[in-house]
Amino acid sequence: MMQSNILSELEFEFSLKPSDNEEFSNLLVDFKGQAVVWDDDAEEQVVAKLKGHRLDISSARKAYGDIQDLFDSISPEISDLGRHIISDNNCFVECCSKDEPETTPCGSLVYIDELVVDAKFRNLSIGTEMLKRMSQIVDMNKTLVALKAYPIIDGDTEQRTPALKKQLKRFYSKLGFIHSGEHYMVKDARECYAQRTRALAEEGVTLSN
Repeated sequence: MMQSNILSELEFEFSLKPSDNEEFSNLLVDFKGQAVVWDDDAEEQVVAKLKGHRLDISSARKAYGDIQDLFDSISPEISDLGRHIISDNNCFVECCSKDEPETTPCGSLVYIDELVVDAKFRNLSIGTEMLKRMSQIVDMNKTLVALKAYPIIDGDTEQRTPALKKQLKRFYSKLGFIHSGEHYMVKDARECYAQRTRALAEEGVTLSN
């Protein structure tokens, strides 16, 4: 199946809403998306899924003396992530020293809980397209994007092998994510498709797909 053909056949659906957790509904937005294709029998098949959260850190700083306390309250994974990216209520990239001036915008955090592509549809740029479309739907201004680069698989048909883990981390590295801790990867949203498109549009330049 050719990459150009499958991308043109897919229908992408995205939605976002305030968190169901009322305690954080003014700070946290949940988003999810999927890519679907129809088979010869007109049956819908989901070939990719994505979901996550956008946390308004700028507003949270006004309500929380320590942003890590907020991270601890949201979920275990976001709590763990915070220990890799938060220091003195500011973001840092763990590859660098905490003592160095931080240049990464940290007005919000977009945390991707899940990005999974059906094994039969991998290596066709569908995962890249899902992230691209997410960046067009979710507000990415002054944002750090983070995820746990750990393969999400169908336990009945696929094994979580070291090769699959390596392949996944290589995929995210090509998209500009860098390691933070053993499993997490982070990216300055200014490198995301939608943000680059807006910046270039202001300069009168068109970004090719």
